[in-house]
Amino acid sequence: MTKQTKITLSELMARKEQMLEGKKTKKTQELYVASLDGTITIETPDKALVADAVDMENGDIYIAYQCVKEPNLKDASLQKEFGCVEPMEIVEMIFDTGEIPQIAQQIMKLAGYGDSVKAVEEIKN
Repeated sequence: MTKQTKITLSELMARKEQMLEGKKTKKTQELYVASLDGTITIETPDKALVADAVDMENGDIYIAYQCVKEPNLKDASLQKEFGCVEPMEIVEMIFDTGEIPQIAQQIMKLAGYGDSVKAVEEIKN
């Protein structure tokens, strides 16, 4: 069960350095991808990247292209090997169609866009 401590002004001020430092450092996470039978490493997007992706028709592809760090999807030799005309085409060539939105969703969760805020009543139940 999650500890439910009321956050006070003094607590926020005491955590200031830790909070600010945490925002400077991008979080990473490994994901298992079934079609590759292996793992990839993702990192948190910044706010501007998320805003751009929301306005794009292929936002999931864009998020995956920008935030999958290992393997490096931006590597020109990788894109050339797969015959990509446009750099972001590598995402659709590497991952199965259904995996792309799942990867994008995991990237967004890592950045806090998800279930990181809950009503206290939900936690108690």
